[in-house]
Amino acid sequence: MKKINQICIVVFIITIIATGLTTHGWQCSEAFGDSSKTPFVQKSTPTSSLMRIINSHTAKMLEAIMVGDFNTVIKKSNDISKAGNAIMRMFFPEGKQVDQWFTEIGKDPDNPEAIKLMKDDFEKYSNAVIEASGNIAEIAKNKNIAETYESFEAMLKNACFACHEVSRAKK
Repeated sequence: MKKINQICIVVFIITIIATGLTTHGWQCSEAFGDSSKTPFVQKSTPTSSLMRIINSHTAKMLEAIMVGDFNTVIKKSNDISKAGNAIMRMFFPEGKQVDQWFTEIGKDPDNPEAIKLMKDDFEKYSNAVIEASGNIAEIAKNKNIAETYESFEAMLKNACFACHEVSRAKK
């Protein structure tokens, strides 16, 4: 009986210590999501959204080029074109005001000149990507791996990387 009482007392003390440490000790509040630090939040802009979509398609496109799956190359090229057009409509709706994202990146949504500048800049690179992906699809119809890869590389260089040079923050 004495041993059972000692075990119960030890378990009770361990429970109290564990509860105290969990609720008050060693910055446990961060483990429960109660941090005073603001987590990183990716701001959604037309360029960043298009880049994320293109990234998923170009990875699959390169793999398809390398194995000679030209049907997938053509499909991914078309997917990239559709994404560019959809994002243009989503971020710059025809006849409507831009959404909250414009304010979140520090721009005035009531300034038509600022909206036009951003729209023109995005449209330039979006059209470059759309044109280049269409070119990849046309070349892929010839079923030539080297030529298809060269057009893929040209899209990366002339559309994607050109946009990255302008759009990405310099460190």
